[in-house]
Amino acid sequence: FLIVPRPGPLEKTAEDLGIETRVVPMKWAFTEKSKIWRQPFARLWNIPSVRRLANIIREKGSDLVFTNSAAMSGGAKAAKKMGVPHVWAIHEILRGKNPLLYYLFGSGRLVNFILKHSAKVIGNSEICRAAFPDSDKLALIYNGVEIKRGDESQQNAIRKELGIREGDLVAGVVGKIYEGKGQREVILAVAALSPQYPNLKLLVAGEVGDKSYYRRLQDIVQANGLEGRVLFFGYHPDLVNVLKIMNVLVAASVVESFGRVALEGMAAGVPVLAVRAGGLPEIVKHGRNGFLVDSRDPQEIGRAMNFIFQNPDKAKEAVEGGFKAIREKFSLDEQVRGIERVIDESLG
Repeated sequence: FLIVPRPGPLEKTAEDLGIETRVVPMKWAFTEKSKIWRQPFARLWNIPSVRRLANIIREKGSDLVFTNSAAMSGGAKAAKKMGVPHVWAIHEILRGKNPLLYYLFGSGRLVNFILKHSAKVIGNSEICRAAFPDSDKLALIYNGVEIKRGDESQQNAIRKELGIREGDLVAGVVGKIYEGKGQREVILAVAALSPQYPNLKLLVAGEVGDKSYYRRLQDIVQANGLEGRVLFFGYHPDLVNVLKIMNVLVAASVVESFGRVALEGMAAGVPVLAVRAGGLPEIVKHGRNGFLVDSRDPQEIGRAMNFIFQNPDKAKEAVEGGFKAIREKFSLDEQVRGIERVIDESLG
């Protein structure tokens, strides 16, 4: 059964699949740097939630608890209290130049806490796993996706909704709207390319995570005369059909431990342009299954986008390489088998 900290799409999907789901409100135990002051209050606030989780483990006779994301510690604490194995899947960079999550008492204490409270720790990339000292508890399991055909009628409906006409070039950036994801740099890259490509539009898909940053993005759009060309689309559950209307997907994040959206772009048959940061270079191999730039400088991103537009044969090769990478290394079946293996090992 599934426990979520708040209602949302995951809860609904699980229930549609017949999986019993409960909401146990919890706050992030480990946070972004700007919110680190909240952690002592969150720890106190979460005490009743940990107690509720422990009661559910007892009620269900649970053999194992699996926590998804380093941000939540309630499952780990409840599992320890009840004496059942705990597996912790980590999807965040916890050390280095651009860690996503911080702990009030330092990154060393954070990774030691995770190891101490887990029978196994899954990292979804080498850069994610590198935050931890060597331990036989660690496992590397890449995220996986499925290759989906999509629905052309749905794609046409999205184009119509957004005002995208036949012959338009569509660049896209997908992810929660906040500074670490790089929407600002991609918008500025499109602004620089606009004189050369008057039919170029940018689709920004994702929910707003930082309202102040979102307002700054709108100011940049207005200052560069890009109204009607930069299209904010919000969160859309039908991501594959959103991706399939793009001519290039730009992954400009510097905080990704893996970069699942790059995989989803490959699975949708879209040329992927990524910044050489975080776990993205573990997925995107320049010229083979996508394209890499060394930084998210708007001029550099713009030059790379221009190369993709001007070299359709190279873009096609990258798309074919993307399909191959997913089949051989990043399939959803492979991820599921890896997680099942870790669970079996944790249960002995």
